Amino acid sequence: MHYAEISPVFIGGCGRSGTTLLGAILGAHRECLCVPESPFKTDLLRFHNPDSGDVRSLLSAILSTRRFRLWGLDDGQLRRDLSELELTYPEALLWLVRQYGQHAGKPDSRVWVDHTPSNVRSAVTLTELFPSAKFIHIVRDGRGVASSILPLDWGPNSIDGAARWWVDSLAFGLAAETWGGSRRVLRVRYEDLVLDCESQVRALCAFLNLDFQPGMLHADGFKVPSYTTNQHGLVGSKPQSTRVQAWERALTRRQIEIFESIAGEMLRFLGYELKFGRSARGATRAEKWLSAIRELYSQKLVNKIRLRRRKAAAL
Repeated sequence: MHYAEISPVFIGGCGRSGTTLLGAILGAHRECLCVPESPFKTDLLRFHNPDSGDVRSLLSAILSTRRFRLWGLDDGQLRRDLSELELTYPEALLWLVRQYGQHAGKPDSRVWVDHTPSNVRSAVTLTELFPSAKFIHIVRDGRGVASSILPLDWGPNSIDGAARWWVDSLAFGLAAETWGGSRRVLRVRYEDLVLDCESQVRALCAFLNLDFQPGMLHADGFKVPSYTTNQHGLVGSKPQSTRVQAWERALTRRQIEIFESIAGEMLRFLGYELKFGRSARGATRAEKWLSAIRELYSQKLVNKIRLRRRKAAAL
């Protein structure tokens, strides 16, 4: 099979909006291959220019990243094989996807599904690399995103920080929708995907020119890395409707009010109902100080955890 016969589908959106769940749904299709998150495909372009003949050093850098090592492939064999090939950068990425397909038992997949949240931030670059690529922008109620991200060891750790993070991420996704148009970019609401999974998956299949397969509803088309299994409880089972409004129990009323004071207009723009409306009061000076202290302390804790993980991954 030629590289051009593999069609890229890039899922993106704010973190904790359901990108992995959506990847697992599409990855359950017999013609689709969902790979682990791959931010390196565009991140490393800041340091290597493939147009200047720097493809080999760029690929070497990719193979050395922690993210790529999570693919579970034989690094030494890949380096030996790549040394004998003359590929452009897009061809090399597709070749790596094919190697993962062999590893995952889906060597003949014709659709490459990448569920890296930052894909919407890099939509222009990704389209330059893969002109036929399609994008799926998944959107979730920001209060649900906040309740999901706050307990984790990455991302914002205060409600006002979560609100700004959500709005910032959405700005890129909405810009990608405007830039790409409806033929290239499809918006999916997390809540609709969970509450009416079959109709949403059918619409996804129509957008991607795939036949609908009932097994996709089990969302078991991607095996999440072991260190994130506790963060992806929905993956591997049919989406649970109880998750949609779980944020109302997880967040305090004051947290909801502060979130809406910052992101209320964006929530309304996307069709989400507010709890406090225009009367939402923003954080007081004392709450802002407490938030800043919490962010500072949490960032120190996060850095320690990440350092331990990097050391463990290097062993």
